Amino acid sequence: MKLGFIGKIAVAVTFMAVLHMAPEAKAQSIGSIMATAKQELDQAQQKLADLRSRITEEKLPLASALREEESKVITLRREVERLQRMNDTRDLDLRNLEAQLKAREDELEYLSTLLTDYVNRLNSELKPSEFGVLGDKLLAIINKPDDVDASKKEIFETQLEGLALGIQRMKDIVGGHRYAGKAVLPDGKLTEGNFAMIGPMVYFASSDKKYAGLSERGPSLEPRLVQFDDTAVDAISTMVETGKAEVPMDLTMGKAAAIATTKDTVIGHIAKGGIWMGPILLFAFLSLILGIFKAVEMKTVTKLKPGVLSTVLGMLQENKTSEAKEFLSQHSGPAARMLDQAIKNIHLPKELLEEFMFESILSIQPKLERGLAIISTTAAVAPLLGLLGTVTGMINTFKLITLFGTGDARSLSSGISEALITTEFGLIVAIPALLMSAYLSRKASGILADMERISVSFVNGVVAIKNPTPYREEKVEKSVAHH
Repeated sequence: MKLGFIGKIAVAVTFMAVLHMAPEAKAQSIGSIMATAKQELDQAQQKLADLRSRITEEKLPLASALREEESKVITLRREVERLQRMNDTRDLDLRNLEAQLKAREDELEYLSTLLTDYVNRLNSELKPSEFGVLGDKLLAIINKPDDVDASKKEIFETQLEGLALGIQRMKDIVGGHRYAGKAVLPDGKLTEGNFAMIGPMVYFASSDKKYAGLSERGPSLEPRLVQFDDTAVDAISTMVETGKAEVPMDLTMGKAAAIATTKDTVIGHIAKGGIWMGPILLFAFLSLILGIFKAVEMKTVTKLKPGVLSTVLGMLQENKTSEAKEFLSQHSGPAARMLDQAIKNIHLPKELLEEFMFESILSIQPKLERGLAIISTTAAVAPLLGLLGTVTGMINTFKLITLFGTGDARSLSSGISEALITTEFGLIVAIPALLMSAYLSRKASGILADMERISVSFVNGVVAIKNPTPYREEKVEKSVAHH
């Protein structure tokens, strides 16, 4: 019989106990010890068998429980993986949803911008007679985005109302539309009546049926009445009242009447320039008067006739000083007076005589050049005054833009055109003034240069007379022949 591990231990323990016993007791106890050991061994083996049986009995439920727990672990792992996948998918879907939401918000912002532009264009395209019907509504829609308390939904819904107003206006224009309002009569009075819009044409008839005609944009916000003739008043009044009548049409769509209103008289055109037109016209008047005066003055300046200088020098060469003075007295002009004074001082040395004659030239120069500075100043100042008037007019125009916006482009263009009138007149004044200044300055320079040439020739001739040499005589003859 094979002993198990426990049995072997029991035998070893028994054997060790026997070894430590006394010799006389060994023989007596060996049998009992063996029996006891055998009994204990049997008991140990029985316990081992019971333990093995119990382990075998408990192993199956434990293995089954382990398999169940492992199955639960696997199931839980799969659930975790599924939840992780769901979480990842949810994050991806969330990002997709956020991207789609951003795209929709951008689309709404773009549509809102388009609607704002549409409402602004619609407001600028309104006929003057429509301001009383649609003006306040469109203005409220335009100003809605500036309301800090309004949500994006409210702003967008308000802008959609503007789109609906535009569509309804198109239907009214195509089918014809009648509404009440006020218009400015040709005599400037504001009267009540009714409007009839047929396409781009707007007719007006006063309540008393005395006035009727086309409604056009006037200088003010109120529509202006343009009458055809007396025969068309009844027809237009009937059409406005009943919607049926034969009425005259403006084939130019109001452009002919608009062009006619832009034609101004000279005084009216100047009046539009504002306060700075006064200084510009003042400079223009001064430069014109001075220019005419200086042109006449320089025209009357008598130049020395050819041959006069040679005759005078010939007389001086023959010592006929009195005859030379008498001869010069028959001629007028600054050059003749300069030679007359030079003859009186002919006894002076050459340098002093030159200085004396140069003094005569300098004395006539201020007279020739006086007033030219004002003309040249006008040429320089007039464009600056015109630019100043334009800047002032543009500032006023931008103030109007700040108050009323840019919805009415026609009013802004008219304001800008009026601001440019000062620049127009500034250039109109400056260009002739510049040409006049150049012409008169050159004319004065020419007179002074001619006097200087005569003085040089006279001095050289006098020097040749006082110190005659063949060379100098030949030079004097050439100089005299030249003059």
